[in-house]
Amino acid sequence: MVTQLRSAKGRLLWFIFLLIAFPVINQSFDIIHSAPLKRLEISRKPTPSWKGLWDGSYQEGLANYCNDAVGFRPDMIRVVNQINFSLFNHMNSVGATVGRHNDLFWGNYIESYCGKDYKGDNYPEESLWKLKRIQDTLERMGKMFVLVHSGSKASYFPEDIPGDVNCRGDGKTNLKNYVRIADSLGIHQINFNSWFASLHGKKAHPLFNKQGIHWNLYGAYFAADSLISYIEQAKKIRMPHPHIVRIEQSYKARHDEDDIESLLNLVFHIDTTAYWYPEIQYDDSAGRTKPKVIYIGDSFISPLLTDGLFNSNTDPEYWFYFGTAIFKNWEDMASRKEMDKYDWPGALKKTDCVVVMYTITGLVDASPTFINKAYGYYYPGK
Repeated sequence: MVTQLRSAKGRLLWFIFLLIAFPVINQSFDIIHSAPLKRLEISRKPTPSWKGLWDGSYQEGLANYCNDAVGFRPDMIRVVNQINFSLFNHMNSVGATVGRHNDLFWGNYIESYCGKDYKGDNYPEESLWKLKRIQDTLERMGKMFVLVHSGSKASYFPEDIPGDVNCRGDGKTNLKNYVRIADSLGIHQINFNSWFASLHGKKAHPLFNKQGIHWNLYGAYFAADSLISYIEQAKKIRMPHPHIVRIEQSYKARHDEDDIESLLNLVFHIDTTAYWYPEIQYDDSAGRTKPKVIYIGDSFISPLLTDGLFNSNTDPEYWFYFGTAIFKNWEDMASRKEMDKYDWPGALKKTDCVVVMYTITGLVDASPTFINKAYGYYYPGK
């Protein structure tokens, strides 16, 4: 009996030892590779130095590295996140929220749709007055200008907004003020937000995915085609237009179209609704004109580039949040330039069209960056 007990204890101790040792062994030899966590910064292994050893920064960095690099750490984090979500409906990412029918939202889009970030009736007046003068200046230079309000998932899926959010969706919002005041000033604008909301349930496939923030590639196709038509009418030209060759169904996200769900780092998918990926070609037949266009705005422009919007332009540029200039080969990170080191006034002189595009959350903080810089350049001291 004593021998059996010792044997059982021995086996248990060996099991516990292996359970503790295997992550360390896997860390060194990567026997079983764990998929990396999304958008989570991992500590790098520090380089030894006398200074680091003396002030303790090397030891601290090494401890952080060992903690982050231990075997199966990503899997263990996913298990913990899954338990917290499944049992307590708690998400590890601040800002993400799950609505009805497993629809994932980013919180500030709901706030903007519901008017919870409303900044007052006169909030955008000064900024839009400056934008009108910028538009007038660009038009005197022979440039076309348009302000575009991109779509919002909260506006597209308002019925799926979480039930505990007090939101009627018909009150005052920053977007409504922008559209109203910009219209009264004569600023050229396109309101994709209201248009996309009106298309909900009327297209063959959704224009937003349940698992992501942005309009999907199918939705980007309609936005790109409409934007091109607007530029065509303003410039009185014919441009290459996108055409859907075929649409592929997939249960695996591409191009970060599950950017909210992947950020949660869970074991299981919250929603398994299929993704629809159009294969798009641009009509580049004879007689088509490719104007040079500068797109200024937030990440909602990126799906348009994946869609191939740059194929309708000559030497296009994308000024991401007016912080980084991205060029025709937009996936080439090395070619990008910081705006404070880039001759953006010179680029404006050489372009044919300027498109400023932001979603409803970007109206609060992002769009004034370009407006104030451009206004200060064209009207110094005023």
